[in-house]
Amino acid sequence: MSIATVRGADVSVEGFGVRRSGGTDAVTGDTVFEAASLSKPVFASIVMQLAAEGVIDLTRPLGEYLPLPNPGDEPSKLITATHVLSHSGGWRNWRNSRDVALTADFPPGSRFSYSGEGYFFLQRVVEKLTGKGLQQLSRERVFEPLGMRSSGYLWRPELDAKMAAPHSNRGQPGDSNNAKMGRAFQGLVAEMAKPVDQWTTVDVEKALPRVDANIPVLPNFLVPNAAASLLTTARDYGTFVQWLLGAGPVQGGRAVLDRMMVQRSTINPALGWGSGIGLEQAGGRRYVWHWGDNFGFKNFIVAEPSAGTAMVIFTNGQSGQRVYERVIRSRTGVDHPAFLWL
Repeated sequence: MSIATVRGADVSVEGFGVRRSGGTDAVTGDTVFEAASLSKPVFASIVMQLAAEGVIDLTRPLGEYLPLPNPGDEPSKLITATHVLSHSGGWRNWRNSRDVALTADFPPGSRFSYSGEGYFFLQRVVEKLTGKGLQQLSRERVFEPLGMRSSGYLWRPELDAKMAAPHSNRGQPGDSNNAKMGRAFQGLVAEMAKPVDQWTTVDVEKALPRVDANIPVLPNFLVPNAAASLLTTARDYGTFVQWLLGAGPVQGGRAVLDRMMVQRSTINPALGWGSGIGLEQAGGRRYVWHWGDNFGFKNFIVAEPSAGTAMVIFTNGQSGQRVYERVIRSRTGVDHPAFLWL
């Protein structure tokens, strides 16, 4: 487990345990984890920046920017970036078969339903509008300005020496899927005629069958992936959250967070969703939060914007949710409603 605690201008980090079971390399605040769905707030912050600059209209149907995955689905024609960011577009989380069509299960904007597919399609739109792949765009927009040197939506060789391995709920170690794909892509650089760091989704779709023809060319299997493929450290992610709270090394983060915190969909009386971030009311206090759930990596962030405080926790075990819930309850004295919903 790796923890970052944000208190205004201070970000402190801690590490517990080892990067891989059976080894002796200790986890620190600079150990690299798969962030899983904690990828989404970082991507959402980029989208909000582009919207403020007039590059994308958050209320314009996405099908007007790019052909939809299923052009015959009438409800999908109304889905906007705001619907995607607030998980109210109606698309399901992920497809795992080429035979499944992507259809909206309800009128966009009418309710909450978590969707990684929506984020990935918005990634495609953003790539078209900017002419840059997610890896390059996130580096220029977030990672380099904030000094997040160990972060990226795709594995790169220099991260290997400090990557945490995922573990089953019985503690059996495995390997990061992001790392496996990243290594394979490195072998195709000459064939693709440009560095992996500059690949767009179109390039990845061309490369994937060369890596493994049995893997469906569907969003759930593609990296870089705005919904789930971020690799980062507690220190780096804590710096990102600190920036959103308005106390980071670069100005403008709090303005981004304020736009993200406008509630767009409702889960229950205590929980809702803004644009890329969960919203929570607990004990008369307002929090923002998100969780991450890839195999072997269970993560959580919670922040109280009015106090300028936050906690980021990464774990590399399949049962990590039980751990981060206990740590947050113990350290903050708050039993967050989000824990019960998850």
